[in-house]
Amino acid sequence: MILHNPIHEVFSLGPFHFYIWGLMFILGFIVVSFFILREAKKRKIDQTYILTILLLVLLGAIIGGRLFFVFEHLSYFISNPLEIFAFGKGGETSYGGIIFALLFAWVYSKFSKNKNKLKFSQILDLIAPYVVLAAAIVRIGCFLNWCCYGIQSSLPWAIQVSGDVARHPTQLYELVYCLIIFGLLMWFKKIRDTGKLTRFRKLLNKNGALFLFFLMFYSVFRFFNDFLRVYENYFLGLAESQWILMVVFAISVISMIRINKKEKCARNIRQN
Repeated sequence: MILHNPIHEVFSLGPFHFYIWGLMFILGFIVVSFFILREAKKRKIDQTYILTILLLVLLGAIIGGRLFFVFEHLSYFISNPLEIFAFGKGGETSYGGIIFALLFAWVYSKFSKNKNKLKFSQILDLIAPYVVLAAAIVRIGCFLNWCCYGIQSSLPWAIQVSGDVARHPTQLYELVYCLIIFGLLMWFKKIRDTGKLTRFRKLLNKNGALFLFFLMFYSVFRFFNDFLRVYENYFLGLAESQWILMVVFAISVISMIRINKKEKCARNIRQN
């Protein structure tokens, strides 16, 4: 068992309060934006266009993540309605943030008048590895703030805060598997850009494939991690998040199969 003293508010300036979770969230956005803009520059993609997408993704992540978190802990927020707007204190559901971030990016990609705009699937592949890196950074904030914690545990690395039982550090578990997914996606990206011309590389060259791998990996890791998380709402023994993750996984697998079939059909046409 490891003792932990949570850090909530880092400092304040008059009426403004700066919380550790909010600061880590902003740090994650800054780091990810740097890498995405750098890659966009290498690929000669309009920087203003990408920056607009990043800001919309940020807005969608904040709104969607908060809405899903409030729904997961509805009884608490019914009793404390003003806490719904306390974004900086923590309390964001990652898959909710991802869903709304994608929605905002899709709307912009569809209706943008930029003549050099990318396809939505191309945008997804561009940001996929870095989104999961941002999630890893944010989970550091979750751990320091001690939100999104796990169920009771007697393991040697279980974390105990004052006045509570020792619990699984599910924030750190997610940090680890997000870094693993980030490493896999960067490896896949390298194969796509410089690897030998194999069937796998041809699949990776299909628009949206890299992002679909992200969804599949994240859904599986998060599904099993959520057995150790504390939730209020359960249905048939599974948390609400786990049902959503199963749907996301199924959609991503079906989409990947369709992409692979298109690749096989195109290969057969070329051979004939």
